[in-house]
Amino acid sequence: MIEKQTTSFGWLAGQHHLDPNKKTILFIHGAGFNSHLWVHQIKRLAPHFNTVAIDLPGHHRSTGQPLTTIEAYGKSVMDFIEEAQLPQVVPCGLSMGGAIVLQMLLDSPHLFGEAILVNTGARLRVLPDILDAVQNHYEAYRTSLFHFAVPENLRTDALKEALLKATEPTGEATLQDLKACDIFDVMNKVQSISARTLVMGAEKDISTPLKYARLLSDNIKQSFLSEIKGCGHFSPLEAPERVSQVMEDFLMYT
Repeated sequence: MIEKQTTSFGWLAGQHHLDPNKKTILFIHGAGFNSHLWVHQIKRLAPHFNTVAIDLPGHHRSTGQPLTTIEAYGKSVMDFIEEAQLPQVVPCGLSMGGAIVLQMLLDSPHLFGEAILVNTGARLRVLPDILDAVQNHYEAYRTSLFHFAVPENLRTDALKEALLKATEPTGEATLQDLKACDIFDVMNKVQSISARTLVMGAEKDISTPLKYARLLSDNIKQSFLSEIKGCGHFSPLEAPERVSQVMEDFLMYT
């Protein structure tokens, strides 16, 4: 795994140089997270694809401030694609990252023939109690994610450490991200998405329940639904091999 930097964005990659003849899976993290959410997929899928994970503006090593809408984040990712000169991009996002992918597919349908949505929805309302916890008790919120969102049988010390590394250390970005999620709603637009789309949902996800994935799959014409059994919201970290294999199969064999 290689750390890289453009003038504005920090990112992780699975190779030193991008191969213009290969698809580039562009991984986009969720609210209050960073590129380390995708460390396993970056490594596991690097032999077959260019693998790149962005830090969104105001997160981890990227400059600027956290943005206030999903639309603005979508435009920032498009700027990153241009800055980093990514070839044959397949956007892949989890939760808020998935919302950003949906927005990109709606705003620039001609640019993306394939996409991957992980544990996300066409609408992402956020409970007021969660916004309050992030604003006033961020460290408690951050550490509680492990117990709140990860199924009990998957709670290991290694996963706890990985989850903490993938979350932002202060609450500013997380609060702005969750506010952006709360006003995001493309329920009446997803039917127009034409990209061939893998929709992944996790059986035990309580943040974006499996019904969200099923709704997306029902409404996106060229969609393929994959349910990850036994996992919660952070399935790329909880079941990295299974998640990576589903992505590989989608992009190589179907």
